[in-house]
Amino acid sequence: MWDFDKIKKYWEKRAKDDNSKQSTTNDVYLREIEARALGDFIIKLAPKRIADFGCGDGCTTITTASKLSSAKFSGFDYSDSMILNANNNLSKTNLDNVTFKIGDITSPINDSFDLIYTTRCLINITNIDLQYKAILNIHSSLLKDGYFIMIENFIEGQNNFNELRKAYGLPSIPIREHNLFFTRDDLMQSIKDIFKIEYEINISSTYYMMSRIIYSKLCVDSCSAPDYYNEHHRYASTLPFSGEYGPLRLLVLKKK
Repeated sequence: MWDFDKIKKYWEKRAKDDNSKQSTTNDVYLREIEARALGDFIIKLAPKRIADFGCGDGCTTITTASKLSSAKFSGFDYSDSMILNANNNLSKTNLDNVTFKIGDITSPINDSFDLIYTTRCLINITNIDLQYKAILNIHSSLLKDGYFIMIENFIEGQNNFNELRKAYGLPSIPIREHNLFFTRDDLMQSIKDIFKIEYEINISSTYYMMSRIIYSKLCVDSCSAPDYYNEHHRYASTLPFSGEYGPLRLLVLKKK
């Protein structure tokens, strides 16, 4: 498992080498699922000041901000090159409600927001204590009755879809060295005094069953290489959320 500095260097290099839609993950349709689910909840909650920590290239921030022009969005990332890419992406739009800045979620946040969200950000902190410190920083930076929308990976869903892959004769997909997935019960225990769970759903299950199991099996049977832009991924990304066969969960947490 990598340490904090090594992970930061990894994302810095990735941002320099790739400024495409795949700069934060190869799976572009998974990002679309994240942005759609996130946007739906933000519209319902209608916050005025919103922060995206671990914003990466800013694509999710920009997509979400375009749905709620009345709100002010601030995107933060500890990678200089990611913020450079985010500002370049922002310059291609007409949005005036978004800013991108350097920011490290493991350090105190000197600002306050109605809503903060993360999308696969906290899993890049491979120390449980430091993950919790980041969550405490988020809690401290939320205004009264503020919300934290947490879109992160959990080990339970990871194990479930790997068991299903095994049933189809497919090898397990390992967790990347620079990631530390959450265990749901442990997380719930650690945040029970500071957050109330308003809503929770696995947003990756149906998508993973189609893309990581059915499509992967078809690729093996036809001796072809998987392609993240394949139509199976596109159609799978439009399916309703159901089940627990993927690692990515969305939690809406309200500050206590």
